[in-house]
Amino acid sequence: MKRSSFSKKRVIHTYIIFFIFIIIILIAMALMLKYHVEGEKNLPFNLKKISIISTAEPEINNDETGAWYANILQKNDIYFVIEKNSNYKKEEAIKKINFENFQITKSNNDIIISSYRPYTSINTYSYSEEYKFENSLEYLGGQNTNAETLQINNQGGTIGFSIVTNNIGKYVFSQNEKVPSDGTLLTKASIQLENIKFKVSFDLIIETESNKKFKSNITLDLPTGNILEDGVGILEDTKLENVIFKRF
Repeated sequence: MKRSSFSKKRVIHTYIIFFIFIIIILIAMALMLKYHVEGEKNLPFNLKKISIISTAEPEINNDETGAWYANILQKNDIYFVIEKNSNYKKEEAIKKINFENFQITKSNNDIIISSYRPYTSINTYSYSEEYKFENSLEYLGGQNTNAETLQINNQGGTIGFSIVTNNIGKYVFSQNEKVPSDGTLLTKASIQLENIKFKVSFDLIIETESNKKFKSNITLDLPTGNILEDGVGILEDTKLENVIFKRF
């Protein structure tokens, strides 16, 4: 009788241990799912805003007959505002910010899309081979933010790059004609917005001096706005609902 009672207690204890084990696994899975969906909630530095300015500009030329024409560049200047998280209580500094793994999906496979780093300290661009980059761009942390030297203040700043479609067509004009230096130039050249749209995705990596790394994949639809009519399209995203950072 005592042996039977002991066996029952042992079975009950086994079930209790098994039940607790299952609960622990479910809690762990729930926490993993929550992290996968929401990401890191208390980063030392936050991405505060993404700003995009889309427009177009002409490259003026003339041919052997003396006819004047403008090669059209459709450009998208993209800015990232990174700031110290006031809720993060530990001392921390930015070691580097990396943009990596660029992937571009085009609506028109004939267009050529290139990426450029700034050439001045105030985030202006020269669309020459010297400033072109392929699949990665790195800003190092320092005392000040200086786009020309690819440096960001180690407590935050504004950095960025420009993505350009540079073979979408040309506009022939008379010598005394005033050529638009914005997106309305596309309308004059009979270029449809649908033919120059594209999607770009890339990883934004924040690395700190304590060797913590946080990564988010960002996807942008470009150009932004109706530049054919408005000339310039501007988007300022402060909600960043689809930007989720995870430690790696």
